[in-house]
Amino acid sequence: MRGSSRKRIALAITMMVAAAYSLVVVPHAVAADEDKETRDQSIVISKDTQFTDVNGVRSGSGSMADPYVISNWDVSEIRISDTDKHFVIKNNKVDFLTLNWNGNNVLVKNNQVGDLRVNENVERTGGPTTGKIINNEFDVVGQLRHFDGEFAHNTVGANPDPMDPNQLEIPFFSDTRAVNFDGFNGAHFFDNTIYGYVEVRLHGHHHSSAYGEDSHYHGSDHDHSDHSEHSMDDPDVDHTNRFHEVWVHDNTIYAAGPYALIYTDTNHAGNDRTANSEDNKELNKPHTHHTRVHFLNNKLVGAGLYVDIFNADDENHTGTNRGLMEIAGNDITVKEASDGLPFEGTYDGITVWNAKDINLQIMDNAVRFEPSDSALDAGEEFDSQTSGISLQTLRKGDVSIVGNFVKNFFYGVRASDMSQDVIWRVFDLETVGVSDQIAWDQSVKNEPKKDR
Repeated sequence: MRGSSRKRIALAITMMVAAAYSLVVVPHAVAADEDKETRDQSIVISKDTQFTDVNGVRSGSGSMADPYVISNWDVSEIRISDTDKHFVIKNNKVDFLTLNWNGNNVLVKNNQVGDLRVNENVERTGGPTTGKIINNEFDVVGQLRHFDGEFAHNTVGANPDPMDPNQLEIPFFSDTRAVNFDGFNGAHFFDNTIYGYVEVRLHGHHHSSAYGEDSHYHGSDHDHSDHSEHSMDDPDVDHTNRFHEVWVHDNTIYAAGPYALIYTDTNHAGNDRTANSEDNKELNKPHTHHTRVHFLNNKLVGAGLYVDIFNADDENHTGTNRGLMEIAGNDITVKEASDGLPFEGTYDGITVWNAKDINLQIMDNAVRFEPSDSALDAGEEFDSQTSGISLQTLRKGDVSIVGNFVKNFFYGVRASDMSQDVIWRVFDLETVGVSDQIAWDQSVKNEPKKDR
C-alpha cells in the first residue's frame, strides 16, 4: 500500500534536488563569542563606496572571486542596502541584520542574529537581495521578503532544553511566528530547524515571466543574467503573466497552535500592486498568475500544515491558470495540550482551504494525532471534528490523495464545499484509530474515486 513507486520516485527527486542545492554548502559551527570583537558603532552601508574598513569590512574587493568580508563582530546592527558588490557576512553576533536590495551577491553564514530582515518594503535602487543564508542561528526571521535564494541549515527560534523531556511537550512549543517568508520566486527553504510556525506568503508583484527566470526579468531586451532592476522599471515590460515557485523541504518545525507551516495568499491586492519598493504602474494592470508550491519531506511536530487560499479572487485577475500545490512525504504529528484540548481549538493535520484552478497532490504523508497522557489515562475519545486531511471550498481542480497514512483522527480524509469541476481521488489510504476513512457531505458535487 504505502511505500509505492510514487513515493520512491517523489522522494528520489526531492533528494536529488536537495543534494544539488547542498553541494556548495558545508556546515560550520557558529563562532564562539570570544572570537568576536565588540563594536559600539553599527555597520551601515548604503552604497558601494561605503565598503571600507571603517564600516567593518575585514577584507575583499567586492568581486565574485574576492567578495568583501564582514566578520567576527559583536555589534548591535548590520544594515546593508542598495549595493551591487559581492559580500560575505560571517561569524558575527548581531541583534539586527537588515539586507535590502543588494542583488544576487550575498552570502550570510555562521552568524548569531536576533532579527533578520531581507528586502523590506522601502524605496530602492538595487535588485532583490538573494544568494545564500546558511548555517546561522536566528531568534526570529522578521521578514524574508522577495527572496529567491537558499535559506538552509539554519536554526530559528528558542530551542527547548533537550536534556529536559518536559521541554519537548506542549505548552513549551511556541505559538508565535518564527519565520515570515514574504514573497518568493524559485527560492529553496530547506534543512532548517525552527521553533515557532513558518508563514509562506505569495507576493504577486514579485515574479518573473516564466518559471526559472530571474525575478523581475520580464522579456525585455535586457540581459536577464543582470540582477539589477532595469527590466522591472521598464514601462514597456509585460506584467500580464506572473510566475512564482517555491520549494520548502526537509525542515523540522516545532509549533503550537493551528499550524506549523502555512501557505497563504490573504491580502492579495496589497501584495500585488505598486508598493514602496515596487513603483512600476504597470503592476496595477490586469494580469494572471502561474504558481507552483512544493512542500516536501518536512517534519512538523505539534501542529499541522495549512493552505490558506490558492489562486485568490481579485478585481485585477483576468482569469486563472492551473497551479500546482504539492504536499508530499511530510511527517506531521498534531499534539494535544495537557488539558485534553488540541491547544485552543480543534485542528486537522493537513488543511487545504479556498483553492481554485489547482492541481493538488497530497501524497505519501504520515499524519498523526497524539493525545495528551491525561486524555489517554482517562480513556477519552478523540474529537469528532478532527481530520487527518481536510479539503474545504475547492473550485476547478484535480485532487490526488495517494499513499497517505493517518492515525488517531476521527476522519482520515474529509471534504466539504467542492464544485462539479473538482475531480478528486483517494487511493492507498492507510489508517489506524480512524472512525471514518473518507467522508464528504452534499456540498461536494462529485464522489471521490477510490480503491475498489
